[in-house]
Amino acid sequence: MTIPAPISSTPAWRLWLVWGVGVAAYIVSITNRSSLSAVGVDAAVRFDADASTLSMFAVIQLAVYGGMQIPVGLLLDRFGARPIITIGMALMAIGQFTLAFAPDVAWAIAARMLLGAGDAAVFPSVLRVVAVWFPERQAPLLVQLTGLIGQSGQILAVLPLAALLHATSWSVAFGSLAGLGALFTILTFAVIRNRPPGRTADVSVDTTTGAIHAVRSSADLRQGFRESWAHPGTRLAFWSHFTTRSRARRSYCCGASPS
Repeated sequence: MTIPAPISSTPAWRLWLVWGVGVAAYIVSITNRSSLSAVGVDAAVRFDADASTLSMFAVIQLAVYGGMQIPVGLLLDRFGARPIITIGMALMAIGQFTLAFAPDVAWAIAARMLLGAGDAAVFPSVLRVVAVWFPERQAPLLVQLTGLIGQSGQILAVLPLAALLHATSWSVAFGSLAGLGALFTILTFAVIRNRPPGRTADVSVDTTTGAIHAVRSSADLRQGFRESWAHPGTRLAFWSHFTTRSRARRSYCCGASPS
């Protein structure tokens, strides 16, 4: 393997620009993901749908999202973050445009499937950007910041989107989301690169030891699972998410405020 240029040779402003655009794209992704849940009553009226039909929108979208995780990982290894995140944003833009003018439930379901597929491509791509562009010691913090900042997209879906919908129309509101997705399709393609200048492969560098690691996933799922689970950080993240989410749900169901 050709020895890559050190990360320090890349200007700091470019590192943060690439990451910032990736995080902004993730915010838009979360906004798209949450958009229909914020205007459920309006969706029921527009599509003449009952509660079970509306819930089917979410279930199908999440099923597509979950089913695309492994294919997205393999595609990231083959093509890198730039094309995958660009395609993801384009799929979400097409999905929101379809939803803006969907005449019936069938078209709306197709739109949500496109949203699920596009959404699945964004977060893993941003994580790959972090892994390839930043030193290993900074990656855990940036991954957590990416997730936390990205969740602000839910606020955009609840407040501005609902206000725009009630001030204009369904087609205008969701067409605007489609336009935002198209803008970020162009922006991610223009700004994000697979790797820093001077590198010939997607690798991460431990600046303390100088060790170089290829950024890849394993096609052998059993091997990949064993390697991931063997890392203590993976187990910590799994159990912290498992316990905190379960506690929040239990508190909510019992009528208590989750603290």
